[in-house]
Amino acid sequence: MRSFKIAAILAVGTCIAILVAYPEKSKSPPLGNPPQVQFPSENLASTAAKQFLDGSFSLINDVRNLPVPVLRAFTEQGGSRLLMANPGKDFRVTDVIHDPTLPSKRLIFAGILDDKCFVHYEEGGIGHSYVVALFKITSKDTMKPIWRGYCGERATSLEDLRLWVGDGRCSQP
Repeated sequence: MRSFKIAAILAVGTCIAILVAYPEKSKSPPLGNPPQVQFPSENLASTAAKQFLDGSFSLINDVRNLPVPVLRAFTEQGGSRLLMANPGKDFRVTDVIHDPTLPSKRLIFAGILDDKCFVHYEEGGIGHSYVVALFKITSKDTMKPIWRGYCGERATSLEDLRLWVGDGRCSQP
């Protein structure tokens, strides 16, 4: 009888351990693919990219506040779910997918000034990276990708981002 109790306790403990280690999978389908956004293949000079960032940008810390055409670039194709998390929120940091409903990008900060918009974000995966993307808003429904660069680390301010783009610490692949 004693060995039966021990076996029962071990079985219950194992079940609890499995439930803790493998939380219930999300009932939502995995996030869809992003729309195809083609950045120009020619290298924009770092001075031109830096000049793009000149001015008094209104900073954005919520993905939903991006201009509509830029927001579409970070929304699943044919769907409505965002492919970028807000600052401090969960996202897929590595290439190991534990939750397919988590986005693989997370906003650091963005900015808008007249017809210019930049988005600074981190992208998870096998090569976790920090990205800055520049867009020109051509109408309320369209935008033109201008430049995308990869930075060595996360910028903490627009001033840092300007400096890094200008001196090549954020550069095109």
